[in-house]
Amino acid sequence: METLEKIETDLAYMQDEVRQLNEIVTSLQATVTKLEKQNELLKSKIEDMETEARPSRRPPHY
Repeated sequence: METLEKIETDLAYMQDEVRQLNEIVTSLQATVTKLEKQNELLKSKIEDMETEARPSRRPPHY
């Protein structure tokens, strides 16, 4: 009977650990998604800046 109680106790702790880890993974996924969106926005802004920095016509010496 004592062995069964130990197994049940261990299972309860393991279930709690899995729940906590799931919360952490969910939180990290939300952070990754947010960072991916920010990265795309920054990439777009850099591309826009590069486009604006290019001269629209050739320099006079061409």
